[in-house]
Amino acid sequence: MSQLLRKVALPIALGLLSGCSTVDGVMDTAGGWVSGSSADSVPKLEPLQAELHPTIQWSETIGEGTSGLIVRLIPQLVDGPLGVTLYSAAVDGTVSAIALPSGKERWHVEYSERIMSGVVVDSHNLYFGSESGQLVALDRESGEERWSLSLLSEILAPVAVAGERVVVRTVDGKISAVNRLSGEKLWHYEREVPVLTLRGTGSPVIVGQQVIVGLDSGEVVALSLEGGREQWLKSVTSARGRTEIERMVDIDADPVVKEDMVYVVGYQGELAALSRTDGALRWKRKVSGVTAPMVYGPYLFLTDQEGNVWAFDRKDGSALWKQDSLVERGPTTPLLMDKSLVIADSTGYLHWISAEDGHLQGRIKLDSAGISAPPLKFGNAVVSYGNSGKLALITD
Repeated sequence: MSQLLRKVALPIALGLLSGCSTVDGVMDTAGGWVSGSSADSVPKLEPLQAELHPTIQWSETIGEGTSGLIVRLIPQLVDGPLGVTLYSAAVDGTVSAIALPSGKERWHVEYSERIMSGVVVDSHNLYFGSESGQLVALDRESGEERWSLSLLSEILAPVAVAGERVVVRTVDGKISAVNRLSGEKLWHYEREVPVLTLRGTGSPVIVGQQVIVGLDSGEVVALSLEGGREQWLKSVTSARGRTEIERMVDIDADPVVKEDMVYVVGYQGELAALSRTDGALRWKRKVSGVTAPMVYGPYLFLTDQEGNVWAFDRKDGSALWKQDSLVERGPTTPLLMDKSLVIADSTGYLHWISAEDGHLQGRIKLDSAGISAPPLKFGNAVVSYGNSGKLALITD
């Protein structure tokens, strides 16, 4: 089988893989990017003696959501002069600013291309990435376009912003820094992309003057924010196996930095803790995942590739508890609300789970198209954005 055919056939079979730009149309037509799970393909939820009773306060539809594609359209909450605003983007090009808690629209614009990354907002601008590789900056108060820059390759992950720099990762393996005021490209760093990778990339994380990124090769790299110089490169998981599928070890989950530690999890790989200073391995545990861990105090919470929810001791990686009721339901990164974890899933439910021992506390159905964006905290309420574009404010 030729290399091109191998890149086409295997991603369609898995429904998760990416290929070169010439393959994109084939995969889209064949359903290779379709997200969510059908009701018949996942285990039924067991009856629940609910301790918490979540209630939808209001819901609105914002654009077409993910349009059935595997994309990271994560909204962002920002507290500004007019109060709290939720900024969101949909694949169809709709970008919106919504006032909270009312749900009233402040503004919306229709971008001319499909949007493939969630929005990121700083003190002046809102940023998103398009299918063709355009990095776009809008005025966050009006939605007016400030600038756009072609990076020539699809942008699937939200950018990172610090000071005057926007750091963006594209699917061709490049990490680039751009001036946030002018859109001028400042530097780029590049690593070779394996033959087959999962459909998606993790976002860069900026801490001080350091940019930390998980790579498709199972490595983590730390770069200088100023010039993109490589400070350290650490292999967390080495590719193994005979087939290209078996050898996939993408780190598509965003790294999480807490104090002097970096926590990463890879597909068919490990959950690992690295030193932020030099990348030295502190511990690792055999866990496969594509969603970012959540760290709180001495604890690390994670949903793995199978759908298990874990609590680990972040000091040594020892497991504290495991909840398997969400297996095969594609749970998101957890959100901590008081003593509960709130987790969305691919069938459109939001679940409340005790952070202390992992038992189920409550749930509510929000979007029949599924939910792939992690829930957000707004005071004592939860904001959730579903795959159909349904935005809701939920209290428990």
